[in-house]
Amino acid sequence: MLALSDLSLSLGGQKIIRDLSFSVNDGDLVCLLGPSGCGKTTTLRIIAGFERPDSGTLEINGQTVSDNRQILPPHKRDIGYLFQDFALFPHLTVRENIGFGLKNRKGKAALSRIEEILEQVRLTEHADKYPHMLSGGQQQRVALGRALAPNPKLLLLDEPFSGLDTSLRDQIRDETLFILKKLGVTTLMVTHDPEEAMLLADQIVLMRDGEVVQTGSPEELYLNPTDAFTVEFFGDTNKLKGKVKDGLVQTHLGRVGTGKDIPDGTEVNVLVRPEGLKLKNADLQNMNASEPVHVCGIQYLGRSSLVQLGVGKRGTPHEIYKARLPGHFVASDAHSLDIDIDPKQAFVFS
Repeated sequence: MLALSDLSLSLGGQKIIRDLSFSVNDGDLVCLLGPSGCGKTTTLRIIAGFERPDSGTLEINGQTVSDNRQILPPHKRDIGYLFQDFALFPHLTVRENIGFGLKNRKGKAALSRIEEILEQVRLTEHADKYPHMLSGGQQQRVALGRALAPNPKLLLLDEPFSGLDTSLRDQIRDETLFILKKLGVTTLMVTHDPEEAMLLADQIVLMRDGEVVQTGSPEELYLNPTDAFTVEFFGDTNKLKGKVKDGLVQTHLGRVGTGKDIPDGTEVNVLVRPEGLKLKNADLQNMNASEPVHVCGIQYLGRSSLVQLGVGKRGTPHEIYKARLPGHFVASDAHSLDIDIDPKQAFVFS
């Protein structure tokens, strides 16, 4: 459905997009994920035709819409675009906003399509209201309906949930996903929220500094990250150091398998997610950690507890790590602990 090949763009003498290549399959929802300023929205604008790349090729539904010989204007690309601020027309009703993009349909055909979209986004009873009379979630559904009305081959969403209250975000996100999947709309969505990408995406394209770092399913990026940036972008990590010996790394908290071919003697970094640290009673004859571990603090987060762990002398530990444990964790200050490291949550990079 969508294919980008070696796209590059410079603005003001600065390279914004660097040899960007990825594809989106028909009917999939793909998330462009990355920190602010990494080029996500610029990539969306290139696909929509609002920015012209310096080089590379862009294909939509088998048609080349941008290369070194031609560039197809936005209105000929058959794309729907939902802007971050929704960009609704304040002087038009919900019905009129949705019908704005139906320039190729007239009379009964246009009216029938508008009513169909109103029903799909559950706004029939609000059809004659103006945007200022609607909640944030309702405004988002109007913008979505307007983007879907022309029945585009591809839908582009730019941070569509970022302006919603936290209490509304999950609900609107679920409703939007349901609508898109029900209609089978191929969708590319920009987000900086890794949890949102994990919840929604069939595939994730992770970006940094205008480049693709890694692409794959949410499970692939979370369980098989290719570099430290990918690991750290998906949440807090404990950073350990060590040297490889016989395929293992000895760290402050115990030994970790490298999971890859790294020569003995190589100094490596080990990143362990907080949920990858499992606490157990200390057996001083057979410790995994280099020294007994003790609890320095506990933050109760509702469904889990974030536990600060000190390695070293009690009161003045030389290393502090974090463990995320299910439920409400309670520990005695006098209790010495040891740690098991879950190999599926530990990642080694030379």
